[in-house]
Amino acid sequence: MTPDRARPAVVLLAIVLSSVILVALAPTARAQGPRVLVATVDGAIDRSTVEYFTEALDEARTGGYAALVVRFDTPGGELASTLALTELMDNARTVPILGWVGPVGAHAFSAGTILLESTDLAAMATGTTIGSVQPVIVGPTGIEPVTDPKIVNAVVGILETQMALNGRNKTVTIGNQTLPLAEWFVVENLNLNAADAQRYGASNFTADSIEDFLTQADGTTTIYKGIQMHVAGAEIVPFSASARVRLLELLSDPLVASLLLILGIYLVIFGVTTPGHGAEIAGVIILLLALIGLGFSVDPLALLLFLVGVALIIIEVKTPGHGVFGIGGIIAIILAAAFLAPLRPPNFVVSPDYQIFFLAALLTPTGFFGGFLLFAVYKVQQVRRQKPTVGVMIGESATVVDGLHAGEKGYVMTRGELWSALSDQDQSANAKVYIQEIEGITLHVSASPPPPATPSPLRQRFAFLLRRKAA
Repeated sequence: MTPDRARPAVVLLAIVLSSVILVALAPTARAQGPRVLVATVDGAIDRSTVEYFTEALDEARTGGYAALVVRFDTPGGELASTLALTELMDNARTVPILGWVGPVGAHAFSAGTILLESTDLAAMATGTTIGSVQPVIVGPTGIEPVTDPKIVNAVVGILETQMALNGRNKTVTIGNQTLPLAEWFVVENLNLNAADAQRYGASNFTADSIEDFLTQADGTTTIYKGIQMHVAGAEIVPFSASARVRLLELLSDPLVASLLLILGIYLVIFGVTTPGHGAEIAGVIILLLALIGLGFSVDPLALLLFLVGVALIIIEVKTPGHGVFGIGGIIAIILAAAFLAPLRPPNFVVSPDYQIFFLAALLTPTGFFGGFLLFAVYKVQQVRRQKPTVGVMIGESATVVDGLHAGEKGYVMTRGELWSALSDQDQSANAKVYIQEIEGITLHVSASPPPPATPSPLRQRFAFLLRRKAA
């Protein structure tokens, strides 16, 4: 090969080798700068949140990330799941965990405040809020604070321990009263905006973005883990959970799980009372999914009310009583849904607003679907109780559609329906004919109506009585 001919091959080889080297060096160049992984807690805290955070923490640990940032926007949630999350944060000794409440309008109420105070460094965006840690319930008179010392002291102790680990357990004077900040949050139900949270030591920074948070946190050494942060200008990588965690997250939402349970019960009722539609199979599957989401934590009283409601609706369908049993069954199921609402302390620490929203979002569709179920069951039973109507069309009139030829099938219109028809004589289009006989789905028609049916001998014998009574 001459030098002139070899030159293009050398150039091509150089291009290929350069491309391979650039591809090989690309990950190395990316790894030279710090990266942070960002996870999001933006709903009710439950066991799916624990699974989600566990995956995020493992990714941050094995992926060489400089920190794990957790963005909060939550009304609170399960206390047991919150404790599991604080334990994961405390035991992640090699991974600094940064908590950020944002963007504007976000909040970390109740259990969310406990989680924020459990992070190594905490920041809030302007226009965000934390607090409302005092356990409350929605009772007959409205929102009622829980004053049981065992519950209140337990929540105070949890929050105080986490704040002490991260250097935030400060005594604060508000008005004429001086209390540890943890007690302000729980006993006095304190709420703080971003500026007040930083002033009282509940957070370390006020940051309107994660980039701003990382810039302010750069060079800071965490109190508990003793890790110096080098995260200014770090690449921000959103965390994406596995499909299993996403499904568990959907099922574990208290509202979704409760609605699935109620829907499953209604479908089972429909399937039992009107078999043959497969509703009972769908109901059992949905019930199993609901139990997975609820973690089998169904209140015994709620379960009893559910069973009573099911029994009353079935009684109503089998022995109609002017709707009394059916309405009673729907009311029993609605009450069961109210008792089912898994938001009562000490298991849950959520904000009052979320409790009210939860009850409204649960009870409204429960009553609506219950009424619709009762209506649907009634309609199905009405159809099933109707007497057979075979033969009642004989003698009725019909209209020829496109004309009929003797002995050949055509079409006629009767009762607004199109039927196949046979005639012994030719019939013109739009002619009026009468049904003489029904054979399967084919009508035998003619131009004259069929002769009246001959009365039975018994009816003939007493015909004079019927005529006298008519007169």
